[in-house]
Amino acid sequence: MAAGVYLCSIAAVLIIVPKAVSTTRTMPYVFALKTISPYPTLAFGVLWFAIAWGLLRLRDWARFAASLFMGIGAVWAIPILVFKKHATWVIVVGSVEIVLRACAVWYLMSPAIIDAFNTKDRESLSTF
Repeated sequence: MAAGVYLCSIAAVLIIVPKAVSTTRTMPYVFALKTISPYPTLAFGVLWFAIAWGLLRLRDWARFAASLFMGIGAVWAIPILVFKKHATWVIVVGSVEIVLRACAVWYLMSPAIIDAFNTKDRESLSTF
């Protein structure tokens, strides 16, 4: 989460003040942000923020979207780990990431959690 906040804030700075790039050149990931453009990074950050807010509000669409995106991320990471040469620590970290994403999807799709999202008292919750 901290990396997401970091990347979104750097992307916002690059969009608002493009000349600030020269002063942030030594910061991690800034080269990648300049290469691919800060707009997709900011868009994905806002998207994940909306999903997180929906999960906190027990919205069923957010549960489905989080499950979908984490499942896609886990499946996407498998060929990257299998077909490229990596250092041992990269393989371990990537494997842990895949397992954590799969556990989160399993948790969000468990019957008790689905019931919690579907049977909550909507009248007691405010709109925000």
